[in-house]
Amino acid sequence: MALNMENDDLEPKTDLKKKPTKKTKEMLEENAKQIEELKALQKELTEELSQLDKEDKELGERSALKMKVSHKKFGEGKVISQDGKYIEVKFSDVVKKFVLPGCIADKYLEVSDESVYEYYVKCNEIHKKRMNAELKSKSATFAIQRHEDAIEKLNAKLKV
Repeated sequence: MALNMENDDLEPKTDLKKKPTKKTKEMLEENAKQIEELKALQKELTEELSQLDKEDKELGERSALKMKVSHKKFGEGKVISQDGKYIEVKFSDVVKKFVLPGCIADKYLEVSDESVYEYYVKCNEIHKKRMNAELKSKSATFAIQRHEDAIEKLNAKLKV
């Protein structure tokens, strides 16, 4: 029994790739556009963080050790230790832990020296701006990943 294969029995091979529809093209373009915008935002945020680092460096560091403070509930106290951003304040009958610079800037602890207060307010502003910029940068990173995943899924559909 011989195999009879004639040319008209063979179908021409079709390209395995589907052609993208107008909607798919638009979605791919939109995702690519969003990625570019997010990357531009990340660049701006990196520059902002660099500027904040410069401001922080110019402001310098001040030790809070032996600084006299006042608290509404605990009264007068003195800073007895400082470990990075954490300070311990000894009041008349208790020792409490606080976080710099917010505890002074937000007036949980009050200081009599206005220049010390202004220093901690500026430190706190820089800290808040830094946290905000870092959060936006991380959000942009996740958003870029989501858009890249969407592009990958759309391209995978075209290869089926």
